[in-house]
Amino acid sequence: MYDEKVETLKVFSCGVTAFVYKALGGSARIFIILCILMLVDTIFGWIKGIHNKNWSSKTARWGFSGKIIELIFIGVLYALDWALEVDYLKYFGIYYFGICEFASVLENLAEINNNVPEGLVELIKKTQFSIGTAIVNKVKDIISKFIDIDRKD
Repeated sequence: MYDEKVETLKVFSCGVTAFVYKALGGSARIFIILCILMLVDTIFGWIKGIHNKNWSSKTARWGFSGKIIELIFIGVLYALDWALEVDYLKYFGIYYFGICEFASVLENLAEINNNVPEGLVELIKKTQFSIGTAIVNKVKDIISKFIDIDRKD
């Protein structure tokens, strides 16, 4: 499902947006928007699970853990900004994961609604899956092996 062109476009657009945002005097308040997107995605994920009659607390926990891993990743970018004195990387991470969260919200809505054209659903899924998602999934796999539980998400 990984598409290099989509990922390249996401990375480039996040880089440009973060640079412009910082150049215009942007603040870290944009982080609040990311947190709201995460909350909306969580709620729509629960609604999707209830709608499809396959909601499970295990899947919800793993979804929540993915969001925590994203926040930790952004925290690392904040630390790198501080260490490198660049004040740019955090915005890149916030925009990057914001795009992924927004795509996830749209995907959940598409699965709940069933009236979204299939081509659009495929594009949304390509946008949602990213290098960041791969990192989050790798960390989830490590955690599941460490605490010896199956991961179904």
